[in-house]
Amino acid sequence: MRSVRLKDLEAETVLRIKQRAAGAFEGVNDRAQSIMDEVKKRGDAAIREFTAKLDGVNLDTFEVTPAELEEALKQADPALLDAMRHVIANLTKFHSTHVKLEEEHVYTDEGIELWRVWRPIERVGLYVPGGKAVYPSSLLMTAVPASLAGCPEIIVCAPPNKEGNLPSATLAAAALLNLPNLRIFKIGGAQAIAAMAYGTETVPKTYKIFGAGNSYVTAAKMLAFGRGLANIDMPAGPSEVLIIADDSANPAFAAADFLSQAEHADDSASILLTTSPKFAEAVGREVARQLPLLSTADRASNSLEQFGLIAVVDSLDEAIEFANDYAPEHLEICTENAEEVMARLNNAGTIFLGNFTPEPSGDYVSGLNHVLPTGANTKMFGPLSVESFGKKMQVQRMTREGLAAIRQSAEIMAATEGLPAHGRAINIRFEE
Repeated sequence: MRSVRLKDLEAETVLRIKQRAAGAFEGVNDRAQSIMDEVKKRGDAAIREFTAKLDGVNLDTFEVTPAELEEALKQADPALLDAMRHVIANLTKFHSTHVKLEEEHVYTDEGIELWRVWRPIERVGLYVPGGKAVYPSSLLMTAVPASLAGCPEIIVCAPPNKEGNLPSATLAAAALLNLPNLRIFKIGGAQAIAAMAYGTETVPKTYKIFGAGNSYVTAAKMLAFGRGLANIDMPAGPSEVLIIADDSANPAFAAADFLSQAEHADDSASILLTTSPKFAEAVGREVARQLPLLSTADRASNSLEQFGLIAVVDSLDEAIEFANDYAPEHLEICTENAEEVMARLNNAGTIFLGNFTPEPSGDYVSGLNHVLPTGANTKMFGPLSVESFGKKMQVQRMTREGLAAIRQSAEIMAATEGLPAHGRAINIRFEE
């Protein structure tokens, strides 16, 4: 890839780069909506038809059996099992710090006691993508925090292959989790989201749906949320990375990280901003050298052509301004003053500091969650966490003296808003 000066790019090019593939699910909205409607009307029968048509397999039953989990565990490569145990351990260590079951009690006036208590969502739905690749990590990234949150029921959907099976690595991951409240169904695409949003004869209705998928999955999740059927974690689109670097960074490392996102799909996005023209040229050469070595070179090339960029900036200020507007899923900072740069960045899913903190480490084993907002949605969403799987309820307890302390202010507010019963509900407690 050739590097350019960021300021020399035409406004249309900058806009295309910043918008990347965000919102691409809108083009499949009508089809996703028709699938949702059919599943609502016909339940399992519609699921069977869509599975036969879209996945090429006829299934009598959808749910994975304990025997399938046992067999997957038995057949799995021991090295893979050890790796997944490592992922589970680190996810658990990090995510278990997220939630306090009961927070500190606050006394706003004497006799008024306020606090919040944690409650898990009672039934959650996890979507694990498939098709072009196998993603056991996606199951671990969603199921571990759901379990730590205390969700009583965890429903998983994943697309089957033409033999009617789920990837053995995904089933082995589920077996390692060993969660008695986890059920897995061989259903993919928009029909899986519809099943979890409406519920069918076989698949229980869920109250919040998590996980990334293709454009049909994303469209269906947005429809489920828009129709008030289920909450969702976030809109999720193609993967992306933005790297901010100076001449202290290693060009081979930066190129490898650049390509690690480009290989995800044809519409993934990789951006490098650097203050050093020499470094930009070196990264470009490294990309050209490393790209042909990848079995995913075609996908990576397509994504780089559409949404890839190696650009020289006049200062780190310019890079920071661009990054805050671009709002990437993954943001690497490979500069001498990385923490100072980070302090000025407001919008990113996960930030990776330093030359030995590659983005893929966060995808797998470091303990961070890899389910992240994309397409500039980090301006309003954060990473998936234990908090995503529950909610806090507010609790209030008052004495007569506490109510007396706020009585006059409450009466004035009620009168101003024309709600006399509100004021009466307070006054009646002081009548003789």
